[in-house]
Amino acid sequence: MTQPTVYRIEFGKVGETYPVPPITLEHTDPNEFARKVVAHAIPYLTPVLTAMGRPELADCFFQTDLQLTAGQFMWVDLAGEKAAKFCPARLTPATGEADRG
Repeated sequence: MTQPTVYRIEFGKVGETYPVPPITLEHTDPNEFARKVVAHAIPYLTPVLTAMGRPELADCFFQTDLQLTAGQFMWVDLAGEKAAKFCPARLTPATGEADRG
């Protein structure tokens, strides 16, 4: 069994601000990792997205590239055949303890 990796996630710009503070999380399961990122970010993203007139984007998921170096939030409306990617993020291996959150 491989050791879990701890990642520091730094979030990019949404509109004219950087609303989501960085977080450090342990990556053992990709689905659990993505859910923790969303749980951390949504309280910060929701007011910004609402102010931009796009509150529906807060119903989103977090995806990463295969190398776990970058990520972004994605919103999909299957019925409306629409999608949006926003708030890019940089993932870097971190030393130390993961945030408990």
